[in-house]
Amino acid sequence: MIIDATAAARRADPGRVKEWLAEQRVFISSAMGDTAAERSAVARQIEDLGARAVWFEEFGRDANAEEAYLSELDASTVYVGILNELYGRPNPPGGDSATEIEYRRARESGKRVNVYVKSNAPNREGALSRFLDRVRFFVTTESYVNDADLAQRVGRRLEALAAEAFSPWIKLGDFVFRADEIADAGSTITIRARVSEEISHQVSALRDNPYRREQLSFASRTRVATCELGGAKHTIRAGGADEITVELTKVEPPRGDAMRVSTAGYTADDLVELGLRELFFGTPTPASLGMLKGLAEPGINVAELRQAFDLPNEFAEAVVRLVVTEGLVGRGHAERLISFALGPRTGDVRRLALEWQEPKVYVNVEAKRRSIEGEWRRQPSD
Repeated sequence: MIIDATAAARRADPGRVKEWLAEQRVFISSAMGDTAAERSAVARQIEDLGARAVWFEEFGRDANAEEAYLSELDASTVYVGILNELYGRPNPPGGDSATEIEYRRARESGKRVNVYVKSNAPNREGALSRFLDRVRFFVTTESYVNDADLAQRVGRRLEALAAEAFSPWIKLGDFVFRADEIADAGSTITIRARVSEEISHQVSALRDNPYRREQLSFASRTRVATCELGGAKHTIRAGGADEITVELTKVEPPRGDAMRVSTAGYTADDLVELGLRELFFGTPTPASLGMLKGLAEPGINVAELRQAFDLPNEFAEAVVRLVVTEGLVGRGHAERLISFALGPRTGDVRRLALEWQEPKVYVNVEAKRRSIEGEWRRQPSD
């Protein structure tokens, strides 16, 4: 893959950031006993930026606490967790604090999860330290010094989230970059983006090939398709940034895999799950498959996964998701990815959680969901 890493640092237009923020509800989660100043400062920052701060002190609901905070969390779009020294009161039946319950609910429902940890907390409770260890499986936490520092960090993060929302990552053949705009008309897709010189050169070479139209795969968070490169227009602007408008034609949904069969007591979807567990977690496929082990191949490009594993945490999750989506959905092994989480790299390990929907077979029957979670270890190149 040719990955445009420079796109990760792009800043969105201030006007568009303001529009995006106006539509966001930011849920503030923490043990209230030792984060009162932090919660107030963060709420003010969120409101000053134009978003809606959602915090327990101002719910104003005639309901019990658990019902109030979970319903408000479900209606929010961004989660901000603040961890100082206190874990919070354990709640039945599992003994988890409200903060941990909120964090877990936010991650499971696909919210944008952001967690901030007080840098100087000598009396941090053991339960909170253990919770923090669990958080760091999937979230790169950020330290803060005081309430003012925390508010600034939250503000910068919200602006970064706006930039991500307006510039989604896509994969076009071997090229991975952020798009400023995607106009999907079904049989045609128009992509406008600012790309690196290398990607600009490669796309031009494909466009100018006089002998054939290049067929490409297209993958975004929500769609996989095959297409042809119909055209590419380049605009050079001040500062040297290449703006490119790519026209994709003959856009078609993936044809799927004609080899979706059952064997040895396993359905085709069982085999896909077994293949994913072997690919990511090294879990051997059952010996009963014998020479039919290849039927458990999930269709994901292993070389691209290895490359994506080594990417900075800032955009590794987005790129890995594209590679997985292209493989699973493109080969007809999944209807869609429901959720995907990739933790920060710790040595040669990343924590990975994936939930997908099986391919739909019958119109009137809802396809089942499947999920895997575990430690993805970096495999050496062949």
